[in-house]
Amino acid sequence: MLPPDLDLLEADLLEAFNELGTDRPVGFGVGPIPFSSIDSYASRYGYDDAEGFELLRRAIRLMDAVYLAAVNKQQPSEARR
Repeated sequence: MLPPDLDLLEADLLEAFNELGTDRPVGFGVGPIPFSSIDSYASRYGYDDAEGFELLRRAIRLMDAVYLAAVNKQQPSEARR
């Protein structure tokens, strides 16, 4: 299966999600990307007006929710091994 073609904004948001994932807390499980990390990324990469920040925040939160659901779905079966 080929990955979908992304426009520039979609590619930027996916890159942001991948980069911000490195700030994810990990302990007894995988946690969500911290708001402070999204805020710092927004300032550094030009999502600093209200509309740009909200776009970035919402996109990251949506992608993160899908990611966390997939990871949490896998963890119980892995714990049984």
